[in-house]
Amino acid sequence: MSNLSALVGAILFAWFPEEENPHRPGPKFRPVLVLDVDPAHQRLCVAYGTSQRVGQNRKGEITFGKNEISGLTHDTKFCLGKSTWIPLASEYLAESASSSKLAVLGLIPQRRRDDLIDRLEEVFSNA
Repeated sequence: MSNLSALVGAILFAWFPEEENPHRPGPKFRPVLVLDVDPAHQRLCVAYGTSQRVGQNRKGEITFGKNEISGLTHDTKFCLGKSTWIPLASEYLAESASSSKLAVLGLIPQRRRDDLIDRLEEVFSNA
């Protein structure tokens, strides 16, 4: 991909690493929200996504409805405080070893960008 910055604000699927194994792809192919990109090191900063407890958002959490982003099959909460850098590599971003396709579900709606910024400030200001 030539313009990695276009991925900021995108929701895609990734093998999100577990805390105990931060340098290995995680066990579940799940939605993540791209918060930042590092083109020089070919990596993405992604926030953890879950379809659990989407009705209650705590500090640094934001939920998008499946009706807001066409690729979501469930309402999904993104935990911005649970973010990590992952390599822009197929073992993190492709559903299977035989695939190299990036599974981009969509971009956060423009009308929700201020909500996202507010949730990011909750996590990263005075951290």
